[in-house]
Amino acid sequence: MLRLGVLLVDSRAVAEEIVQDAFAVVAQRWGDLDRPGAYLRTCVVNGCRMALRRRQIQRRLDQPEPAVPVDAGTDLVELHDALTALPERQRVVLVLRYFQDLPDAEIAELVHCRPATVRSLAARGLRSLREELT
Repeated sequence: MLRLGVLLVDSRAVAEEIVQDAFAVVAQRWGDLDRPGAYLRTCVVNGCRMALRRRQIQRRLDQPEPAVPVDAGTDLVELHDALTALPERQRVVLVLRYFQDLPDAEIAELVHCRPATVRSLAARGLRSLREELT
């Protein structure tokens, strides 16, 4: 879950907080959940989306956010930088599809859209990534 969070929000510290909060929510509702793993992933994705929205509002208000370096090889750093350049929904779809191996229907449920929209977002995101990485 931490890897998912870091890929979505581009900050290990923020991702750790989101994942910790998600685990706390799952622990409170443990007895009521049929699929706690899926619920946890949904909580993490929603938490990351909220963090990205807050970050976007901060940027609009011209309050710079400190950059957090990624501990990875140069290829992964380039991919990471290219992912952060994508719009939020495209990045979320690509991370859920290619790093979490989720089917389109499940991604659509998490992102609150139709499976066809997921496929469209993925195609546009991949095209942007190819342009960025070449």
